[in-house]
Amino acid sequence: MNGAVLFEQPYRGDVWRLEVASHDGRTFGNWRKWYWDGDNLKPTRQGVTIPLERLSELEAALSAYRSGSAPDGAPSAK
Repeated sequence: MNGAVLFEQPYRGDVWRLEVASHDGRTFGNWRKWYWDGDNLKPTRQGVTIPLERLSELEAALSAYRSGSAPDGAPSAK
């Protein structure tokens, strides 16, 4: 279940990876923690799967947050 990697962030020896993946005929965004096993990265169970049709909503929410129009109670990005 590997897909197109959109973003990676190394963190404390592991890697957080956002990818668009397919499994059983369904395509989704997969934000998951990966670990090193020798020279290979392997996924952990830690993460979240986002339906592909909702990725635009996530993008809009992140954009609103960065522009300073975060929802009530959310800390400002500025």
